[in-house]
Amino acid sequence: MTHNDYLEQYLLAHLTYSKQTIKAYRSDLRQMKKFYVEWSVKSLQTYFDQLTQQYKPATAMRRYHALMALGNELVRAKRLRKNPMRQVHAIVHQQVTQREHHPLEETIQTIRQIDHPTYRLFFELISQTGLRFMEARLLSIEDIQFATLTLLVRHGKGRRLRTIPIGERLAHKLQAFLGGRTTGLVFRSVRGQAINEQQARDALNQQSLAIRGRPLHPHDLRVSFATHLYQTGDCRLLEIQRLLGHSSLRTTEDYILSQDTKLQHVINSLSA
Repeated sequence: MTHNDYLEQYLLAHLTYSKQTIKAYRSDLRQMKKFYVEWSVKSLQTYFDQLTQQYKPATAMRRYHALMALGNELVRAKRLRKNPMRQVHAIVHQQVTQREHHPLEETIQTIRQIDHPTYRLFFELISQTGLRFMEARLLSIEDIQFATLTLLVRHGKGRRLRTIPIGERLAHKLQAFLGGRTTGLVFRSVRGQAINEQQARDALNQQSLAIRGRPLHPHDLRVSFATHLYQTGDCRLLEIQRLLGHSSLRTTEDYILSQDTKLQHVINSLSA
């Protein structure tokens, strides 16, 4: 079995990646196969040198991070001694982030108007803890410690465990929602399985479009959470990195968005 064959099977059985992530990673593997790329520093470096000439910087960097994650899995599975991606020099794309900012308090108010009680509390949890979508979807009741107001995140990226705090009111809502259940998934369908991924995403997006006239996605909640902690909560980046479960502080920095368009106003004034 080749490394890519192993990774294909790994992705199909990996629960903590969303369907979109799995689809993107499998696409990356197919492209590697198409261009006869091997899991060696020389082959991967040549591949990325070509990518930077053919694709936008954001696309090349997304593929870089995807293959870095897959290379780490090959090391974990002892198929490689070292991840060759760590020696591959990717482009450095310096860019002032201009993504749309979703104020956290406004976002939470939107979430609280979702009719479906399971989806409503599901996204309220994400918005107040910064959990990834799949981390919240696979959260077990046993991992919530109501006495200490903490929860254990078992399904983070890179198989990293972390413990994060939760607010008192959110804890009370979770207790009421569980209704005495002590085992199993926190958020489940009527059949007792994990909630439907696409239906949950649709519920959030449709509610935001109806109230705010603009789309809202689960990942936006993590970005808003990080931005709120940094700009309003005066938290350090290292603290936010640990809460979000990022392996790199640079990733956390990319999550911090400007609350206004001050920079754009300044640039506009120069061209007036």
